[in-house]
Amino acid sequence: MTSLPARLLALAIRLTGRRRSFAQAERDPEAAVARRPRPARPTPALRRTLAVTWETRDGFEVYTLAPRTGARAPRTGAGAPGQGARTGRVIYLHGGAYTSPITRLHWRFLARLVSATGLTVTVPLYPLTPEHACAQASAFAMAVYRACAEADPGAPIALMGDSAGGGLALSLAMQVRETGGAGNLPGPAGLVLISPWLDVTTADPSQARIEPRDVMLMRPGVRTLGRWYAGDWDLTDERVSPLFGTLRGLPPIELFCGTHDILVADARRLAALARAEEAPLAYHEEPGLMHVYPLLGLPESRRAEARIWDFLGDRMGRG
Repeated sequence: MTSLPARLLALAIRLTGRRRSFAQAERDPEAAVARRPRPARPTPALRRTLAVTWETRDGFEVYTLAPRTGARAPRTGAGAPGQGARTGRVIYLHGGAYTSPITRLHWRFLARLVSATGLTVTVPLYPLTPEHACAQASAFAMAVYRACAEADPGAPIALMGDSAGGGLALSLAMQVRETGGAGNLPGPAGLVLISPWLDVTTADPSQARIEPRDVMLMRPGVRTLGRWYAGDWDLTDERVSPLFGTLRGLPPIELFCGTHDILVADARRLAALARAEEAPLAYHEEPGLMHVYPLLGLPESRRAEARIWDFLGDRMGRG
């Protein structure tokens, strides 16, 4: 049964009218961009807890979060006391329909990830639409991936993202695979996809039935943002919509989505593709939960976090 906090949060989100912003994007895209907030930055409290560094790459910020030297060992299986320090890295690609910046919600989730696992997390604030498109976001994400691989040769890298960032994470994994190891670029050790947006056509017929229960997303507007992201590329290009690619040759995937999320249609299709291709994918579908629920601090979120921490521990090595 859906927890009371989850039900109350869904009601609160519905009352704020958040979904209208997606419908308005289709009617008035310039105004939607003008209302876009500035990206959130790591808070002073987070900086006191973790080691936070940043750099500018091609005009865009890239943050790195790491445990502070001398911090206590992680609590979970992903580096429990006595198992040694973590040397792996997670590249986290934030959601926001490719047009909205990173939020405080993301930073709080990432702080918990670092504290629980002891892993280093790199967070690129990648180019957003409509000023930029998939070609630029993909190239930037690939450059960050390559830089992380070169900075710590041999250390495992996991890719992780929510919503649009989940789509970009899967697309990036496919593009790394397509390099065929060129330039000694290793493939990712694993992927964590949280309510990923994997098909920007938003054409799956089941989404119309799910939409009335979705308190965050509406197909009108989301379609417009998908066209912005595609730019000059076809909407079904696997770099834009990775559901149209293949999972063969990719590492294990941990996939999370709620049933009250129009993107559950994408998650279910990805799980079906994995079964058809015998690709390693574990799918966790939470009844009654909304978009990106693992980030929201709910009881169901804590269960998802525990699975994510364990998955990263298994994929990145336990010391």
